[in-house]
Amino acid sequence: MLRRFAWSSLPSASFSAARLHEAAALWRFNNERHHVSGMLLFTGIHFLAIVEGDECDIGRLWLRLQEDNRHRDLVRIGDVACGTRWFPRWMISCTNNAVAGPQIEALRALQAPIPSRWARLIHPIMLRALAST
Repeated sequence: MLRRFAWSSLPSASFSAARLHEAAALWRFNNERHHVSGMLLFTGIHFLAIVEGDECDIGRLWLRLQEDNRHRDLVRIGDVACGTRWFPRWMISCTNNAVAGPQIEALRALQAPIPSRWARLIHPIMLRALAST
């Protein structure tokens, strides 16, 4: 079953923003190998991601994220079954934190993710970031 899963984290002290694209190449390779698509957004302060794929592949990705020392304060924003992918291939974008930061913080603060609510909030953030690249 195809799932759409959203998460956010803060970069750890060991993460190097200067090496973001190097790390992203490895993430892209691993995600494509597991038929996971989606979008990773980096603001310089936050990571925000939507990943889409088979339920078991998304589950394995979440376990790997929890053990990845480049992330801290990892937050699960939402998880829902979906019929089609918003992002048919994996991509990365960077955006200005002054614009996206408060919106990402609001998503990170959701106590009980409601599928329609988090999806309505996160999709525009990602589309704006894509439009600005």
